[in-house]
Amino acid sequence: MKQYIASKGVRLDTIVYKHYGTLEVFVQVLGKNAKLKPILSDKDIVYLPEIKIEPKKVIEW
Repeated sequence: MKQYIASKGVRLDTIVYKHYGTLEVFVQVLGKNAKLKPILSDKDIVYLPEIKIEPKKVIEW
């Protein structure tokens, strides 16, 4: 599991999107970081679990 050390005022959803490229896993990440507030403080540690993300299928017309 990776760790991210936050800067003051950074939002948890921003970190999740930058790391995973999607917010579909936000609830899973939040589960590993239940004590954090949505807007982080300086040096908060965010745990980023390994989550397999399935690519979405694109339907071509």
